[in-house]
Amino acid sequence: MTDSLARELACIDCGTVHPLGYRLECEKCRGLLELRYDLDVLRARGPALLAGGGLWRYAPVLPIADPAHRVTLGEGGTPLLDCPRLSKVLGVRSLAVKFEGANPTGTVKDRSSATGVAAALQFGFTATSVVSSGNAGSSIAAYSARAGLRSLIFAYARASAPKLLHMAATTADLVLYEGVYDDLITHWDRLVESRLFFDCGASRNAYKHEGKKTIGYEIAEQSGWRPPDVVVAPVAVGETFIAAARGFREMRDAGWIPRVPRMVAAQATRANAISRAFRSGRPLEPLKIGYTVAEGLAAGNPGRKGEWVLRLLRDGRGAAGDAEDEQILEAQRTLARTEGIWAGPTGVATLAVLGKMLAAKELDPAQSYCAIVSETGLKTEAAPPSRAATAFDFDSLERLVEQRLARA
Repeated sequence: MTDSLARELACIDCGTVHPLGYRLECEKCRGLLELRYDLDVLRARGPALLAGGGLWRYAPVLPIADPAHRVTLGEGGTPLLDCPRLSKVLGVRSLAVKFEGANPTGTVKDRSSATGVAAALQFGFTATSVVSSGNAGSSIAAYSARAGLRSLIFAYARASAPKLLHMAATTADLVLYEGVYDDLITHWDRLVESRLFFDCGASRNAYKHEGKKTIGYEIAEQSGWRPPDVVVAPVAVGETFIAAARGFREMRDAGWIPRVPRMVAAQATRANAISRAFRSGRPLEPLKIGYTVAEGLAAGNPGRKGEWVLRLLRDGRGAAGDAEDEQILEAQRTLARTEGIWAGPTGVATLAVLGKMLAAKELDPAQSYCAIVSETGLKTEAAPPSRAATAFDFDSLERLVEQRLARA
């Protein structure tokens, strides 16, 4: 397996370069950091340097030096599914869904959990922690258990029952918090400085963040290194959006792909600080939010990561939109009925926003699209269908089948 080509950490604000190590912000200006790799090797060797399958196929462009630290539950390698019937419903030339619900814990979070927990091992930590609305908590708990690390998980009290059951099963230290993500994350981020645990949050840690970059690499590779014109990514704090965009930029700079797709940021209307700022041309203003069915998007104050998303949108001719809960649930039903993909509300927010923006003629239907659908529907709660049952004999069964199949 090719060694990691990670070379340094660089500040996204002042450009100061730092050696590789566990640091969460720039020592000069406190700006956020991003990892940089040896582009000369990437250009010279091209995709031929990739080996194996899953997320660690992309180990050369991930920051974990020792293969013994590369934790895995079989994440990555998720399907890129062509969706012709949904394309027709939305009126676009082509649409593919990158279905992240196929990951081990049913969510895109497994990508960043893999590199986050691996980095915890790399830097000698014995415990991890995260503040979560649900998916991140269950993922970090699972990967920490896999690595033999203790995890302290702070989970949203209104998270869906399947997520809470999963967290309770995989960690002995599950703490439920009242309020929303924004109410706790500032206090928790301060506690990170104590180094009592490894930071597996979404706010600052470049090592944890980096695993989601592999979404971009997979979309490109699964598209024959010619990615779609537009990629729609879900945005709460912005980790998935930033990481995917970075992956595409890295591949372009290394000559692996001809261009970077246009990036669209998708939010829930009830937590739309980034979309609102982008569309109004104004600075980011934190929102006081309540509940949204898209639990994983419930962040009203995306902080410095949110500012980073705005910068990428404005510098890269991106776009942003948001959808109401009712539109998100309708997109969930439509995806299931047209393509057989059962995804959670957080996951289908990208499709709801895409449909809304196409209807408003804010996007070009002649272009090719990829929507990142970030979670399975099997981890969410919904009212079950009626359990009313019928006793059949042959004649009544035959009548029912004929009636149902005769429907237009």
